[in-house]
Amino acid sequence: MAAAVRSGVLSGRRCWWGIRAASPHVIGGKIPAGARDVTVCSYRHKTIYSALPDDYNCKVELALTSDGKTIVCYHPSVDIPYEHTKPIPVQDPLHCHEETHEQVLKARLREADPSPAPTIEQLSKMFYTTKHRWYPVGQYHRRRMKTDPPKDR
Repeated sequence: MAAAVRSGVLSGRRCWWGIRAASPHVIGGKIPAGARDVTVCSYRHKTIYSALPDDYNCKVELALTSDGKTIVCYHPSVDIPYEHTKPIPVQDPLHCHEETHEQVLKARLREADPSPAPTIEQLSKMFYTTKHRWYPVGQYHRRRMKTDPPKDR
């Protein structure tokens, strides 16, 4: 949303009065009632909570609206001289050793199952059973099992 800004000076601080929307498409073509007569005062040229070093070429401005409900941050893009830039390196497609899609999938598969499942011998010792309990029963034997054994009298 573009805004028209009028600036002035108030006790050594920079202030802007009457922020109004320049675009008529804001909320049905009308400016919201709360945004019509709000004063924005700039308190610091640079934020004190910045993680950037002091010699970094960045112009950050923080401001607080007059109602105290909104913090406004202005950080314009910094122009970098062409002499201080480097070209983007172009990789040779013949000697490119990047990972293929298949290698990425294999690496993810290895990471997905880092520990092997317990063996049949370990399961037998854990649950005090024989090794035959942990082998699958084939379809031939499953068909011949009686599904309804006779009830005890």
